[in-house]
Amino acid sequence: MKLFFTHVICFFLFITFSITTNAQSSISLSTGISTDMNNSNKTFHHIPISLQWKPFADKKSPLFLEFDYDIPLINKRTGDAFTLNESLPQKVTLQENISSSIFTMAVGFRIHLYTNKKNNSFYLNILPVGICSQNFKVSYKNFDKVNYEVLNPDVNSSPAGFVMSMAAVYNFHKTKQDMMLMLHAQTPLLTSRGDYPLSYKYAAPLLITFGYNFYYNKRRK
Repeated sequence: MKLFFTHVICFFLFITFSITTNAQSSISLSTGISTDMNNSNKTFHHIPISLQWKPFADKKSPLFLEFDYDIPLINKRTGDAFTLNESLPQKVTLQENISSSIFTMAVGFRIHLYTNKKNNSFYLNILPVGICSQNFKVSYKNFDKVNYEVLNPDVNSSPAGFVMSMAAVYNFHKTKQDMMLMLHAQTPLLTSRGDYPLSYKYAAPLLITFGYNFYYNKRRK
């Protein structure tokens, strides 16, 4: 699996870096808050960091490469543990902590929708192909593992697979850099969950981020 994703990453980088242009290019960096749309009862929250490389400024050349890393905030839940020791309570309720870091790399293209007189612009980003890794870490607070047992406990997992996403982006124009506001929705992992029962699902992050576009000139080789 790791070898497969290495080949996919190399393929993405080859496509992006092999294209040259005289137009002004840009790098976008933004951060904000993220919530999970796929776990309705106990949703995951993150602090996302989004990096985009746009090799073209021309509206007719909309290709870009995006990296997203979602820093996890702890999700607190409860779980029951049981014992056969008659001198102890048969059931106790434990605090269960789950965190889910997410890393996504995707290739997308921009659709220009609107530009006003102040040169502020509105784009729709379509990312039909992305690879994503989600790392779930589970722990139980004050768990007496000697005398108690959790039935079907949640366990750590590190699934990976393909995703698709879409984002609405508004750029506030300035001389050397643009401020940007982005609302970005991503699908859950497009892969099977396996047979082991877990209380959580693969995350589908909804990001709202604010940041800047930094421009530079890319020379034709």
